[in-house]
Order: sequence, then structure tokens, then C-alpha cells
Amino acid sequence: DKVSANTISSIARLLEHNELDLPDGTRLKAHPDFSCIALAHPPDNKRSKSWITPEISSMFYWVKVKPKTSDELKTVLNRLFPNLEPIQLDQIVRLRDRLDDAVAGGAADTMDERESLMLSLRKIRHICRRLERKGSESKLAELVRNALMTSLMPDREKQIVETCMSDCGILDQSSDGLKDENNLSVLDESLVAECRRTPSHPLLVPNPRFEDNPGHTKVLNGLLEAHSVGERALLVMGYQGVGKNRVVDSILHRLQCEREYLQLHRDTTVQSLLSSPSVEGGRLIYYDSPLVRAAVNGRILVVDEADKAPVEVVALLKGLIEDGELALPDGRVLKYEESSSGSPGQISVLIHPDFRLWALANPAGYPFHGNNLAKEMADVFSCHTVHALDPESQTNILQSYGPSLSNKTIQKIIRIWQDLAVAHERGMIAYPFSIREAVSVVRHLDSFPDDGFDDAIDNVLAFDRFDTVLMKQLDSIFRQHGVKLPSDVTVLDGGGRDGGISTPRTRASSPKHGKLDPTGAPHVGGNTWAGGTGGSDTAGLGGRGGPYRLDLGHKVHQVSDEMKAQVSEEARRRAKEMGERALEEKLKELNMGKLDWERYNSLRQRVDVQIQQLQTHLKDIKRKKEERVWLRRQSTGELDDSRIVDAIAGERDVFKRRGMADEAPSHSFDEDESMFITLVVDVSASMYRFNSYDGRLQRLLEATLMIMEALGDDDRFQVKIVGHNGSSSRIPLAKSDTPKDPATQLKILEEMVAHTQYTWAGDSTLEAIESAVSSAHEDEIVLIISDANLKRYHIEPEEISSLLKRSDVHAHLILIGSMGEEAKDLAKQIPNGRAQVCSDSEELPLLMKNILASVTR
Repeated sequence: DKVSANTISSIARLLEHNELDLPDGTRLKAHPDFSCIALAHPPDNKRSKSWITPEISSMFYWVKVKPKTSDELKTVLNRLFPNLEPIQLDQIVRLRDRLDDAVAGGAADTMDERESLMLSLRKIRHICRRLERKGSESKLAELVRNALMTSLMPDREKQIVETCMSDCGILDQSSDGLKDENNLSVLDESLVAECRRTPSHPLLVPNPRFEDNPGHTKVLNGLLEAHSVGERALLVMGYQGVGKNRVVDSILHRLQCEREYLQLHRDTTVQSLLSSPSVEGGRLIYYDSPLVRAAVNGRILVVDEADKAPVEVVALLKGLIEDGELALPDGRVLKYEESSSGSPGQISVLIHPDFRLWALANPAGYPFHGNNLAKEMADVFSCHTVHALDPESQTNILQSYGPSLSNKTIQKIIRIWQDLAVAHERGMIAYPFSIREAVSVVRHLDSFPDDGFDDAIDNVLAFDRFDTVLMKQLDSIFRQHGVKLPSDVTVLDGGGRDGGISTPRTRASSPKHGKLDPTGAPHVGGNTWAGGTGGSDTAGLGGRGGPYRLDLGHKVHQVSDEMKAQVSEEARRRAKEMGERALEEKLKELNMGKLDWERYNSLRQRVDVQIQQLQTHLKDIKRKKEERVWLRRQSTGELDDSRIVDAIAGERDVFKRRGMADEAPSHSFDEDESMFITLVVDVSASMYRFNSYDGRLQRLLEATLMIMEALGDDDRFQVKIVGHNGSSSRIPLAKSDTPKDPATQLKILEEMVAHTQYTWAGDSTLEAIESAVSSAHEDEIVLIISDANLKRYHIEPEEISSLLKRSDVHAHLILIGSMGEEAKDLAKQIPNGRAQVCSDSEELPLLMKNILASVTR
């Protein structure tokens, strides 16, 4: 299922007639005993396109491997782990079954979600190995979370896992690991001594600077335990800058393990992973890669940035870890001694029993733009997560880097970084500021105390200053702690277009629009051309005396305040009148009166930040047009396995190579790739009646406007809006092709208000949900925004749950109003996180982002 249908079809003749014509013209005659066993995942029934084509279906005898029953699983685990406590074994099996039941009950929208919620046999084995070790009895909950990597899951999936764990009696225990006499977390030195090696090449043992702290010590103990029980592969996941490399190098130093290091990137290929080319004496010579050297010599291979390489490249490590074999380009085969003997003539290279593979990776998606490594092969690794550090751990680290700084300054930095972490969790900022940036601030203050706090912070935020939306959020956070961000932030608005100071060449006396230069060239300091900068009289930016602003995308040259003050009162009055006339004409063009514009603008300003946040979040699922991709149908490069049939037929353009997306043949956005979204809004009488109680109608209007504005200009989304109330279960408010201009959007909002004001009391929530879900396209997103005023109409949570369960539609209920705790109670009773409470408009962007991200995973 991982290769193209054409590639599989190319061996059909070999499977059916035991012969195959090779590209060099020879004919392969298979041995009479030749057989082929193929392993694959079942197709995703929610997708219309299956990898099992009619031709492929006729090539194989199909066998479906069913999951083991509870009794079968207990039998297997008892044989593999005879020392496991029966109560723990029972809890693990029950959890596996409970998660499977949740998925069957509609907890997962996609195949990726189903796999992330599945406790596979491989994951169970990792858990049981640790549980068998003395002293790990109380860590079942922690081990389950690590195996499933719940801390990196979306909130809805995390909530499902926690509920299932609680149902199975898997609860957090009080044990926090080993402590010293000062009640501080320490490493298990007896285990360190047990695992310590004697290096043959001491220079290969890392020697990092590492400050002991409780947060990292907990991760170190987890890595140490997994290593001690014989885990061949560890996966260390965490956001950028949390200390993954420092943690790994520290434990390797304490264990005196020799390390081979391999850093991957987007252009990593299978060839570069397995061999290292070198030009010597005019000849190209291939040497063993760090991977091969580590395997042969029994070293620890650290694969850094494992998420950056193409998944199909990293996936070959899965065979090495799980099967103990890996074929090399020169014909040799890496294999463990206990593996099969292999075919005659095969050159086997034994893997040293001390060889281990440790992979470091960031979570998939924005802002790191990595691949979903966890999806493809997390279950073959013992998984460990490096979290953001607690205040105590941050204090230990920052004090070591800034010995001259006062504790007051250190604590101020820590409080700021805590607020940044909260902002990231709430979705207000996309980048998770980590201990790395905090250390940078401390080192700056320690080395250059005269620069001051503001300059030290500015050094960290130098790149972020070009992101106006982000800087607004950061400025609000830093100002709470008395830190003033650079004053030139607004000048840099628009992607760093600061053109410097301008001195106009003419007096400001006659405001006008100006001429439009057909060449689009920039104009500075004059009074002739529209869209110029730093000039006089004309519409532009940075100048003086012009009637209004006009941005043509050029660098902005700024006139000083002193020169602006030289504009006469008469010229100012004429410019203001001209600007007002231009506004009236614009509003007339938009079919809006001045009062309409003021109402619309007033509402939009309330959610302007949230709109920008949602648009920023959507970068997570945006096509990466500026990323290097595989360019296919090339005349040079690597053979494209999806075009093997074409190669056999004599086609020459059967290669692929890495390059920029804009080098590929251009094509318009495929309508089939569009995401259809139906927004179902509650415009019943209760929204109007109780708006004065909790602002629910206001919040509904803000949420609707936010979605229209954030998604309106994005060709990936087709949004339609329908309402419901006591009079009707389906009130068309906007179609997917409805214009997205301010006038139309205001009319939609006003129509919503009118329905709430003049409709008869009553409720048709159930009918509206049923109508929207039943008429939805395959894979459509249905968002139902409603209040929780359902008890008075005798609507039970079970009735709503049953309507949200359609397997090929992503339906979610968002509750924005409630009498007392009714909304929270209702959300808890609807299983699998299908209902969520949004009591503040600021929470909606993150909630929307999580829904959209889970659907497109």
C-alpha cells in the first residue's frame, strides 16, 4: 500500500506466469518454488480512491489478519513476559479493547486518527518490557502516554485516551522517581553502572555541557530504563529547543557509549543514508555511512532531524529495527546473528549486539514542516517525549548560564517564558518558545550587561519582527512584564519593507490621487505618482499631505514628523475631504452605507486578532509551495518506481529529482482537493433572549465572521452557512459561491440577527444536524455552533451523539452559550470529543485549527 499501483502491477506477469522481461532485454525465469507474500494495510474506506485496483485484486489470494481477541492477547503476553503482574496485564488488554471500542464508536475521523489511537502489539511490548523491570510497577500510566505520545496529540484525541485509561483503572501514581537527600530528582546510578561501556575510541563519546535539572532527569531515567531492558531503538520527540540533543548526549556520556551521528534533511536519499561518497585522486569512492559503521562496531547511532527526510527514506530503518536486516547498495546485507542464513552468495555483515538506534524528531506540521514520522513507524521505537521544562528546571539551567544575573532577573525571564508557553498552548502563537531562546537572553545579559533587558529580548525576536501578527501577540505578553519591544515593529510591517528616511522634493499643497505608473516602478520623495513613498500630496505611504494610503508593495520611505507638521491647515482640510469622498465611493462600490461600514468594522475589529490567528494556524495544513519536492517525469535523477512500466516500454523521462515546486508543471488547484465545510448556526429565539445574559449571540456573530474572513480567500475551502430555529431546520444563509465582500458578509450577519429576533420559540437542533450530516459530501466538515438550551426541549445527549457518528463526515458540535453548567455537562456526555465548549471568542481559532488539522492529517 506504500507504493503506486503501477509498480505493483508491473510484477503481475511474474506472479501469474513465473517470468518477467527486464529493462535490459533479458527474460527472468522464476524458480518453480518461487512465491510472493505481500503485507499491507487495508485501504481507508473513507477515501474514494483505494490502492487495491481491479488488476491488483486479481494478483493475490487475500488473507485478512484480524486483531487478537482479549484471551489470545493475554496468552501471548504471558508467554513473552511471564513476570508481568496479572492486574497490569489485565489493565493493558482492557485498554486495548476500550480504545478499539472508542474508534468503532466514531472517535476517529481518519485512518491516521485510528492508528494513533490504536494500542498495537508492538506498543504493548514496549510497555511490558519496562513494566517487568523492578521498580517500574507504578509507571503504567506514564508508559502508556509515552507509547501513544499523548502529549503531542490534539486535545480531542488526548481526551479520548485519558478517558479510556481512567475507565480501565490506569491512574497516575505518586512516585516521581529517585530522589536525593534534598528531595531532588536524580539519575539511577546503579543502572548507569550496569549499562556503562568501555569505549575503544573515546573521542566518539560525546561530552556536552549539561546542567542537572528535574525535567531532563526524568527523561534521562526513561531513556536509561528503556536502554537497560534491551530496546534496540528509541524515538525522542519534542519541540525545537527543548534539549533533545543535550539529553541524549548527556546519557551517552554517562554510559561512555561511542556515538555515530547522522543528521537528515529534506534531500536525504536512501543512497546517502547507507553510504558516504568521497572524491580521492579523481575517483569517486563510497565509504560506509555512519549507520553502517555504528551497526558493525556496536555504537549508538543518533539520527537527528529524523522527521525532515522523506518518509520513504526513513522507513527503511523499520526493517533494520524490526526484522534485523538491511540490504546495502553494494550487495552486502546487514543482519543480526540470530537472523536467517540468507540466500547462497549473499554477503552478510553481522550487526554488533551492542548496536542501538536513537532517533530525534520534532512533531509533524507547522511551524517545523517535518514529515509525520510517528505515523509511519513510531510503534517500532520505544517512544519518549521531552516536554517544556518546569520553572525549577529552567532556574537551574538559566542560573548556570548567567551567574552574574540576579535571581529577580532570572525569575522574570521564567515568568515571561511561562506566559509564552500558555500562549502557544492556547494557539495564540504558533512557535513554542523554549529554553533555548531563554538561554540566549540570559547569555546576552551576562556578557553585555549594559545592553539592558529590552535589547537582549530584541536579539531573540529579530527574525519574528517581520511577522506583524506574531509581534502584536508577543508585545501584549512582554508588556505585562514591563518589557518594551522595539519601536520599529510597525515600520517593518509588510515583510521588512523599511526604506529609510525620506526628504520630499516639493511642498505639500494640493492633495490628489496621482498618476499610475504602468511600469510599476517605485517612486520616492516626489508628488506625481500614485503609490509612491516618502513624498507629498499623492496617495501612497510614508509621505505627507496625501488624501489616503495606497500600498503598491514597494519599500516604504518615511517622512519625519517635523516635515509633516509643515503641511498647511488648508491642505490638510482638502486632503481630509478628498479621503472622505473616496471612502463614500468605496462604500458605494461595496454596496454599503457609512453606518453599515461602521457596524461591520466594529464587529470585525473585535475578532481581528482571532482572524489573523486562525489564518496563521491554517499554515499548518497549507500546501508547501516553496518547499523542495520530488519533481517527476525528469530525464535525470533517481529512477521513479511509479514509472517502472513506462521505463520498460522505452520511455526516457522516468526519473525523479528534488527541486522547487514551481519547477513542476503548473496546474490550477484541483477542486477535488477542496475541503467542504458546512457551518450550521443556531438562530433560534434563545440566542436573542439570552444574549444579555452571556453574550451568546454576539459570540455567534463573531465566530461566523471569523470563519468567513479567515477562509473566504482561501481556495482550499468551500464554505456554506445554514441556520436553524423553531421555524425551520434548514435556513440557507450563504452558499459556497456567495461573494465574500464586506457588504455581503454584513447582510449574512444581519439576517442571522433578524431570525433570532422575529422567529417563533422552539428548537430544531436535531433536525438541523441530521439534515446537514446526511446531505454532506464525503469527508466534509460539519461544524454545528449552538447554545446548550436543549433540556427544555427534552433533547438527550445520546440523540445528538447518534447524529454525529456518520463515518465519512467530520461532524463537531461547538457550544457557545449555556445556563449555568449545562454546556459543560452536555459536552461531557457526548463521547469521543465530538462536542466542545467555547465560552470566549479567543478560544475559537485554536479549536478550529485542531478540528481542521485532525481532518487533514
